[in-house]
Amino acid sequence: MYQDPQRVRTRYGSINLDEREAKLIDALVEYTGESKASLLRQLVLKEALESIGAGDLYGTSIDQHAS
Repeated sequence: MYQDPQRVRTRYGSINLDEREAKLIDALVEYTGESKASLLRQLVLKEALESIGAGDLYGTSIDQHAS
């Protein structure tokens, strides 16, 4: 069914945001045109990669989607 079964995404967790944080994410979703789930996934993975010194392995960023 899938080319690579290991790449099938499943729900992993959830986050709690206050009203201002949620509005920031909603504004970024509106600005970039990305879905909220995709945007949050990108942000989490980018931060994780940067924190281990791996940089941007995907070669895309939120800034590139907005332009």
